[in-house]
Amino acid sequence: MTRHAMPYRPFPCNECPWLLDAPPGRFPAQRFKELRATSVQPDPTDDDAYQAAALGQQPKFGCHKGAPGSGEDLACAGWLAVAGHQNLSVRLAVITGSLPASALTPGPNWPPLHDSYDAMAAAHNPPQNPADDGPPAP
Repeated sequence: MTRHAMPYRPFPCNECPWLLDAPPGRFPAQRFKELRATSVQPDPTDDDAYQAAALGQQPKFGCHKGAPGSGEDLACAGWLAVAGHQNLSVRLAVITGSLPASALTPGPNWPPLHDSYDAMAAAHNPPQNPADDGPPAP
């Protein structure tokens, strides 16, 4: 694997939550709520979050398996391909050459992925009770 200033997994692991056929329930719902910040642009009214992103420190969605044989932290391949472009730190890494732009699109022979963070999170944490969905939309 080529070394980058932003290490990343080049192909989704076999347990990647971004895979359409990944079994739900592996991670708690709270974890998906916490990780949502990795897949959206920071709120411009939140100075701390915006400054962190501008410095390349916006949280990233890491591969839970790490680098094969080392456990090194890696950005998740599925996340990069689907939602990485929303993360300002990822954009900065691409601009500075720390991450190849090709990491932001699924590669050849990739399995099908969820099309958004919200779709992925919903697939892994479906409401247990229809009342949990809140009131119906008007």
